[in-house]
Amino acid sequence: MKIPYLEGEIRHNFDRWLEETVARLSPPLTFTEIRKGVQAVTEIYGSRSGNPEHAAKAIEGQGKRAALATFFASLHFLTTHHALVMIGEESFGPVRRIYDLGCGSGSVGAAAAQTLGGPVRMIGIDRSGWALDETKQTWRAFGLNGKLQRAELPGTFPKTARGDLICMGWTLSELSNADRAILLRRTRAAVRRGVPVLILETISQRSSTWWSEWEESLGELGVRSEMIRVPIDRPFWIQDMDKAARLDHQVIGARVLAAPSREKRATE
Repeated sequence: MKIPYLEGEIRHNFDRWLEETVARLSPPLTFTEIRKGVQAVTEIYGSRSGNPEHAAKAIEGQGKRAALATFFASLHFLTTHHALVMIGEESFGPVRRIYDLGCGSGSVGAAAAQTLGGPVRMIGIDRSGWALDETKQTWRAFGLNGKLQRAELPGTFPKTARGDLICMGWTLSELSNADRAILLRRTRAAVRRGVPVLILETISQRSSTWWSEWEESLGELGVRSEMIRVPIDRPFWIQDMDKAARLDHQVIGARVLAAPSREKRATE
């Protein structure tokens, strides 16, 4: 049985953000041009294998950028929200600052902030100036404030403290094996300090060697590994784009690695 994609205030904020984003980007782009962008990005995502150049190709051209900012951003927001709900928002403890690493359009961090509630300060890090501009738009739509930093992972990794949350949504698969190895070491160090972590990737990553390595390495520290699938009543924009691009997101899902806060771990 399908469930509402969102409810209450978070649905109101999401609908307004998506409507404003679509209106901002079309015109000048037509629905058909954005649809072509969706199909192009889908092909890139389906073929990438740890090559940073694939991430760069996904933001080449207005059509692909519009696809990322409207279609994929909204899917990532919804998936992040439902992942947090299924894992249990209380697992992450009171969060005062969210680090969105490889933030893209900012939808993962925004979803975490909206779902977990409370006043939070956002920190967004991405290699792309376009992505950071888009994140700024997303934060503004959800009433979020914070700092944006243009930098590449894993060279930049936050100095975290109590009350922080590290999010990495659909980011790790865009890194090289060497960079992922460095990032894994730094993520393990953060988890050891009791910092909660939320990592999301496509379900297809379950067969990837690197995902298994992260799953095993972080599992030693108490990080949960989940695969979520949620049947939702899709927003009209996603319904229409799915039909036009011959896609199907009646069920959204992701592979998830989640580390609870130190306080939560102490009670388990």
